[in-house]
Amino acid sequence: MIRKIVLLIFVFSCLLYSAQKDKASLEVVYYFKIIPDSLNRANFTESDMILRCNKYKSIYFSPAMASYYAYLKDYAQTIDPKKIDVNANRPAIPKVRHNVWKDGEGITTTVPLGMYFYTFKEPSLNWQLMSETKEIQGMKCQLAKVDTEHDTFYAWYTTEIPFSDGPFRFKGLPGLILEVYNKNKTIEFSAASIKKSEKEIIKMERVSTIDLQDKKDFFKARDKWLKYPFNNIVNKDIEKRGLEEVKKLNVFLD
Repeated sequence: MIRKIVLLIFVFSCLLYSAQKDKASLEVVYYFKIIPDSLNRANFTESDMILRCNKYKSIYFSPAMASYYAYLKDYAQTIDPKKIDVNANRPAIPKVRHNVWKDGEGITTTVPLGMYFYTFKEPSLNWQLMSETKEIQGMKCQLAKVDTEHDTFYAWYTTEIPFSDGPFRFKGLPGLILEVYNKNKTIEFSAASIKKSEKEIIKMERVSTIDLQDKKDFFKARDKWLKYPFNNIVNKDIEKRGLEEVKKLNVFLD
């Protein structure tokens, strides 16, 4: 009973904060895992991801990438144009770099591909609500299923937090999504923590970004990159070995 009262107070305060459309009500940290080669599950990439949201807007991003952009911005202010400095101490570029911006019903995804980032509008997801339930972090969750362009995903969401949001493009259910995974479980998201927040909801920095009118244009660019990722800039032996590795990749964008 006490937990339900606390939860009601928490949700009510979140809804009040939502009146300030540019300030978050919640900050959710998700654990994200992707297995590039389904035949080698011991090899995977993982990262913490952050969702800052209110009833109207959200930004989903990699905190490591946000820190990297902040570093570049600070470093740019210290550059002496008269001196060449390769900056050997620059931190490594994070492996996970995608981000998703939501404003009302509009969802915009930005993903890296080769040397560039591509930005495009996401089509709506046609969720199928299912009867299965389970408890996650003390909250009752219900299962939903959706077929994307190239895969099938399952999501566990809770109406106890009535925000129609979740990690990456997975939004539009009648509650916050706490877990998502694809049918082969090579792509997984799970909520690690949920807390109130008043931080600003702002877009990520834009670096070498190509804006596309339609997600189909991104698929065309991706297919071309998968066929010719090296674009004749390396010798044929290296290109052949590289192409074999690229064919194994689970390029995440569904």
